Amino acid sequence: MTSTTPVPTLLRNRNNVVARSFYRQLKSEGFSHEQIIELSTTLLDLVTQDIKTDSRAAS
Repeated sequence: MTSTTPVPTLLRNRNNVVARSFYRQLKSEGFSHEQIIELSTTLLDLVTQDIKTDSRAAS
């Protein structure tokens, strides 16, 4: 990593590393593809709820 690397690229790379690591961990613990998709959906639902709550609080 150099100081000239744009921040969005650094964040995208970090996100890819974290996601890949999390995926490998889930697979190693025996999660099926369907279970990983269900977990991903649950995570997205939680983020969506949090955004809605933040939006209401800001209003």
